[in-house]
Amino acid sequence: MSKQITSDSPGRMRWRAFGPKELLIIILGVLVIGITASLGFWQLGRAHEKKALHLRMDQREQAAPLLIGRDPVQLSADIWRRAQATGSFAQNLTIYLQNRQQHEQTGFWVMTPLKLTGSDLYVMVLRGWIPRNFQAMDLIAPYKTPQGLTQIDGLIAPPPSEWFSFFADPPNAVIRQNVNLKKFAAFHHIKLLPYVLRQSGDAKDGLGREWPAANTGISTNYGYAAQWFGMSATGVILLLYFVLWRLRKAKAHADSAPSQVKRTL
Repeated sequence: MSKQITSDSPGRMRWRAFGPKELLIIILGVLVIGITASLGFWQLGRAHEKKALHLRMDQREQAAPLLIGRDPVQLSADIWRRAQATGSFAQNLTIYLQNRQQHEQTGFWVMTPLKLTGSDLYVMVLRGWIPRNFQAMDLIAPYKTPQGLTQIDGLIAPPPSEWFSFFADPPNAVIRQNVNLKKFAAFHHIKLLPYVLRQSGDAKDGLGREWPAANTGISTNYGYAAQWFGMSATGVILLLYFVLWRLRKAKAHADSAPSQVKRTL
């Protein structure tokens, strides 16, 4: 009596290259590859958008200056554009934003509202930087403030970003961590424009104005894109290795077992 075992026997079926578990691993791998690649392309898109923004910023700096109080200004469209303002400083409303750095030295940003000529409007002028006295933390180094009518040249800038602080600054604080222009205007009962004029040029007033270039974070986006694409490429390599390994294992088993085995009793 003889018994024939074919390649369709249960023993052969156990060595399929891709069972349910293997197929699930492949599906998850494809998903991971797709997601990481999509994130990489998204970061590249953000970098391209910021490059276009940087180009527009350069063009705005070269454009004719806007006259604040006369020309309409929209922060979204005119940010970092050259501008001029004529008026008188409200010196009694000067504030100092602490923990601001220049040349790796800690100090203050000096900010004073400028009342525009022939108007009841004010524009907050970021006048410059001054070093901090670490022997007397509340002692401000001397500097000069123009008296009477003065013209300020600078760039239209967004309000200073608010830094994390455990405690909110009192509304009447002179030395402070942050300033919210809307709240500042409401407390002092003045009409303040919703942007800042960042003063430029050497006014010989004792304030530093070596402002850092606007950081659009393009290099950060390229770095993140490289990381995501690297993860995607790693996923492709691992998935190919897994598929080829399963195929080689199935082939090796098929070669080691004859397609038909006859056993004679």
